[in-house]
Amino acid sequence: MNRNDFMNPIQPTSRLQEQLPKHLVERSRVLSDHDPSGEFVLYWLRTAQRAHDNPALDVALAAADQLGLPVFVYHALSERYPHASDRHHTFILEGALDVQGELKDRGIGTAFHLERPGHRGAHLVTLAQRAALVVTEDLPVPPLVQWTRRLHERVQTPVWVVDTACILPMMFVQEPVDRAFIFRKKYDARRKKQLRAGWSDHPVKQPAFIPSDLPYEPVNLASQNTAELVAQCSIDHSVSPITATRGGTQAGYARWEAFCSGGGLEHYAARRNSPYVDSVSRLSAYLHYGMISPFRLADQARQMGGKGPEKWLDELLIWRELAHAWCAFQADVHSMEVLPDWALKTLRAHQGDTRHATYTDEQLHQAQTGDRLWDACQRSLLRHGELHNNVRMTWGKQVVQWAASPEQARRLLVELNNRYALDGRDPNSYGGLYWCLGLFDRPFKPEQPILGTVRGRSSAAHEQRIDIDAYEAWVDRLV
Repeated sequence: MNRNDFMNPIQPTSRLQEQLPKHLVERSRVLSDHDPSGEFVLYWLRTAQRAHDNPALDVALAAADQLGLPVFVYHALSERYPHASDRHHTFILEGALDVQGELKDRGIGTAFHLERPGHRGAHLVTLAQRAALVVTEDLPVPPLVQWTRRLHERVQTPVWVVDTACILPMMFVQEPVDRAFIFRKKYDARRKKQLRAGWSDHPVKQPAFIPSDLPYEPVNLASQNTAELVAQCSIDHSVSPITATRGGTQAGYARWEAFCSGGGLEHYAARRNSPYVDSVSRLSAYLHYGMISPFRLADQARQMGGKGPEKWLDELLIWRELAHAWCAFQADVHSMEVLPDWALKTLRAHQGDTRHATYTDEQLHQAQTGDRLWDACQRSLLRHGELHNNVRMTWGKQVVQWAASPEQARRLLVELNNRYALDGRDPNSYGGLYWCLGLFDRPFKPEQPILGTVRGRSSAAHEQRIDIDAYEAWVDRLV
């Protein structure tokens, strides 16, 4: 939803919201301010799969305290999100198992719903109609924006969205920013204040509550086989799970702790561009689904100090949050019109330039172009569900130079990334993909074929800068 749809978003816009602590008000937006009358406060959990450092859960708990009502957490997995597959479903369900246990330990009622044949229906609407308030996360990408809008248009229950992903709340960014150095400087003081503040969980004051007459049969994930559940769903079964990257809070923090204890964070500034060692934290998928807390990671990196943690924080707080804030201003992130005018103009002006190589969608998906570095990058996506950021930029730029038009390039980049990458459909993903088309960048002269004044980056040149044998061995390693 376009941020400009809301007036003065940092100020409380409902009487109930006025009663919340300030740090919760500045993260929550009121989409519909109806009379809060109902049986419970409904937290529709989607992209903050954790029961700690979770601003949306805290907003729900604080509002419930004011209303004298319990909180019920509705967590569900649809078959209808873009590129739904065994890969994404498995990772999400593994995360759901962890958050289900964490909510139980905190005394918060929840019941998981898995959409599959014989278990479908408008259960969210049914529950929302009974609720005094619906709270969910504010992640400004499709289909979440459209699903949220559809819900608040269908019910007379107030609906709030809460920023759970960023240290600097997206709502503090009052106009779109498309350069990292501007974003860094303009919000530096506020960012440091938010970083020092950290996060404290709101206490649970009401007893655990689950409606006695749920409109669906809940799934106890602790007693179910994940693979069997996934097999029941009508999704793409051709994209396999990543067994070496388990979803969930426990696995996410284990990866972070291994990265830190192994010297990864300390040496991040020096090693981060090496694509064939554990030079980066590889946490983007866990951050995308909110399985781990950005507040906790940022605080630990801040306290450690040094060039490595400082550079890692720059990636987390500047480039990642720049992409989130930018997405919040886009009416349709899948439109070519989101690109800078200069980039769109130069790409279209060179659309007729000769392509020295073209490939079918199938050749691209299956890493069969014959370009050694590019194919290795694509195999990384296919086999590991991730792609090192330094080679991802070259991978993306090469797609732009092979595609018949900038529109086709944008489509291919989004499709290849979102289908295979575990962090697909994230604001940070869109920021990185669209950088290949000129976003967050400036013109570079002289003009060159196909790209025009969009920054160039060829796989042939990149291959000369790295040990391609080592990178292929890293990609093709047994896991």
